[in-house]
Amino acid sequence: MIDFEWYRSFISIYKYGSVSAAAKARILTQPAMSQHLAAIEAEVGEPLFIRTPRKMVPTEKGKELYTKIVPLIEKLEITTLELKNEVTSQTQAPLIKVGTPAEYFTKAALQKWKKLDVRLSVQFDIASNLLEKLSDNEVDLIITTQKQTVAGIEYKKIENECFVVVAPPDKHCDASTMKEIEEWLLDQTWISYGSELPIVRRYWREHFKKRPDIKLSHVIPDLRAVLEAIEHNMGISVLPEYLIHESLASKKTIIMFPHLSVENTIYSAYKTENRDHPLLQKAVGALMVQ
Repeated sequence: MIDFEWYRSFISIYKYGSVSAAAKARILTQPAMSQHLAAIEAEVGEPLFIRTPRKMVPTEKGKELYTKIVPLIEKLEITTLELKNEVTSQTQAPLIKVGTPAEYFTKAALQKWKKLDVRLSVQFDIASNLLEKLSDNEVDLIITTQKQTVAGIEYKKIENECFVVVAPPDKHCDASTMKEIEEWLLDQTWISYGSELPIVRRYWREHFKKRPDIKLSHVIPDLRAVLEAIEHNMGISVLPEYLIHESLASKKTIIMFPHLSVENTIYSAYKTENRDHPLLQKAVGALMVQ
């Protein structure tokens, strides 16, 4: 009798073209994946792949098997997940483990998820660490601004965040040319999320076509705290618009040079094997609703 896991391993090898990549995606050892493949080939009675130095190439029988079983396996997995969610919902809401930047979760994601019937377990971290947590199954879903090509990880664009220069309300500038605007900016006290000036550097490259030569006074690794520092007249910075709506409305800050902005794309990311998970996709869909 063929084990269901053999089919899942076969599909994974077919998709990734290698036993090692498939093993990593399924969180299994390479010997285990090889055993699954050998077992299903023994049942079928002929090879499903041609082993080459660089890639596992499916045979005609392998292609035929993949075409026949993929729709069945996907339907079975979706049905299982739906049944699991129904059972869980009778006792308590299902759990989603999320990795995200603190600022975006607090000011944007939380508002979009507040009506979802789920329990959230949230971890705040930087993009590189969040991707590692996703790969290690510490979280089910991450929100990130960095899209990296990693086997077994899929991304969906959520939105473009717009960054602008934010200053205390008493700031004023009559500059009309780009040179005058840059000179005014260089003369200000600057606050940044990091010493490497992550978004400030992009702002300068896009509008002034060079690296910024600013005097950095404060490094505060939380955009919400950067905003509060600006409100306390400690300097200026480049911040996302979604973060500053309330501050602008209460006239605690202003946007300098609103015609000059820079965009950054925000993505959700999850394991490829969870692309049809109904709960995760519902959460991702809610993030994409404007």
